[in-house]
Amino acid sequence: MKTRLVFFVCALLCLPYLGLLLTGGEWNELRPFTLYTSPLPSLALTALLLLLYTALLHAWLTLRTGNNLFKLQRNYFFASALASLILGWLLVFLNHFSASWLGQWGWDAASIALSSLLFAALLPAVLITRALLGSFAWVLKKLTRQFSLPMLDADTSAFILIPAAVLGLLGSSAWVTQLFWLTWAAPLLLLLALQLLWHESTVFAGLRAGDWSRVVCAGISGLLVGNLALGVFQFTGGQLLTLLPHVLFNQFGFVLYGLLGLQLGDVIAEFWRGKTRPVPSHKKKFPIPVVVK
Repeated sequence: MKTRLVFFVCALLCLPYLGLLLTGGEWNELRPFTLYTSPLPSLALTALLLLLYTALLHAWLTLRTGNNLFKLQRNYFFASALASLILGWLLVFLNHFSASWLGQWGWDAASIALSSLLFAALLPAVLITRALLGSFAWVLKKLTRQFSLPMLDADTSAFILIPAAVLGLLGSSAWVTQLFWLTWAAPLLLLLALQLLWHESTVFAGLRAGDWSRVVCAGISGLLVGNLALGVFQFTGGQLLTLLPHVLFNQFGFVLYGLLGLQLGDVIAEFWRGKTRPVPSHKKKFPIPVVVK
């Protein structure tokens, strides 16, 4: 698990810059990170609303299933929040090369802290939304009885996905207009390839048997959380300018984030695989009372 995550982070950090060097570009030629003054109220309100959204959906999920995931899987959600924070900054770094969106950004301590809080709230929100959608029996029944897709073996799939991911990351600054879609799909493709090389399951594994539940629920979760965060940010005064050819590509990006978030959550969950949860002991405390007959 740790090795795959290290490879994933290093690839997202190194390959875009390597592509810039191979094309003869320079760091100073890229768009600056900061375009406007950072909107602290918008960042704070968006992060707080995402946390409130996650808490409300978790409460609903607890009422439906009787399982308190924040209590049963507390460490998992803490790890997911940390991974979400790192992923958020990696995507900001990737956007520095592809320049797919421009927005208000600042490098003062308050802006970095609030941005980090916002990024950390995204993945847990996606995971809780997907868990809630999966708690409806009729949704699972409908999505697990769909048509199946033929799948290549793991090694063949990995050797197809890796060049595609590398091309997308290398071309993030050189062929922005032509390869922007592959650039933003590259993190998911790379993580899928790493899973296959390590002979682990992916979010698309169920398609072979006609089970579309994980893919569809993850995509819908990404759409809901992404549009909620973007809508609140803009409604509260934040400015975000997308430079994509069509507005539908924004929605495509949210779906990709949902799938990437679920796959990243699966990788993190491997740390607890095979480990049993601690069971509270019901033994009597010492000293044991002595009963005299």
